[in-house]
Amino acid sequence: MDEEKYMAWKWIVSLSAPVLLILLLQYRFWFDDTGMLASWQLQQQMTELEQDITAQQARNDWLKAEVDDLRSSNNLIEEKAREDLGFIGKDESFYLILDK
Repeated sequence: MDEEKYMAWKWIVSLSAPVLLILLLQYRFWFDDTGMLASWQLQQQMTELEQDITAQQARNDWLKAEVDDLRSSNNLIEEKAREDLGFIGKDESFYLILDK
């Protein structure tokens, strides 16, 4: 009888150790800081950052074009002065039309 209990206990322990090891490795694979979930989250963050970079690059290109225009001619400077500062040139009259 003791021999049967010993064999049963030995069988249970010999199966439990690999199962626990597999469970531990699966936990680390999915939920650890370097696991799959963390990897997916980092991939999502990278995608969002790449989109932000693309948007910022487009804005930078637009601003660079505007700076180049400002450096190349006075027409854009005059336009900005009219829009932002209310510039009125020589020999020009300003008329304000109010809607009723």
